[in-house]
Amino acid sequence: MSFVGSNILAGASGQGGAGDYEIERSLRFNSADSAYLNRTPSAAGNRKTWTWSGWVKRSVLGSQKLFIAGASGTEGGIQFHSGTDNTAIRFYDYQSGAHTIQLDTTQLFRDVAGWYHIVAAIDTTQATASDRAKLYINGVQVTSFATATYPSQNLDTLVN
Repeated sequence: MSFVGSNILAGASGQGGAGDYEIERSLRFNSADSAYLNRTPSAAGNRKTWTWSGWVKRSVLGSQKLFIAGASGTEGGIQFHSGTDNTAIRFYDYQSGAHTIQLDTTQLFRDVAGWYHIVAAIDTTQATASDRAKLYINGVQVTSFATATYPSQNLDTLVN
């Protein structure tokens, strides 16, 4: 994995002061920079079954992208989405001009002080459509969506 851009702030907060701590192997990106993580695998992996998990802390309302996969950065990912302040969460896969997966939460996420643990679990080999794409936020499976488009069985997603 490579780090692209300047001014990546490593550690939990990058701030000084009493009660400082550092979370090993964590990153913090400054929104004023254009830094990002990039990885190009040497060979394709399993694109039908995979899980993405991460802790995310919003710094401001209005920002969208959290995790993006795909050649141009617009084909799939997890983002804060919806309305003018982007406070819902969208998990999506976008191929050939259409969403093959789109899960837009009805729940809103406006807390800029707290952390969110987000897990996206994909298994397109499952027989039941709603079992092929699952979203968990803070340990709870999200089951209510404003939009729910589930992948076709055995779909190769854009991840891996």
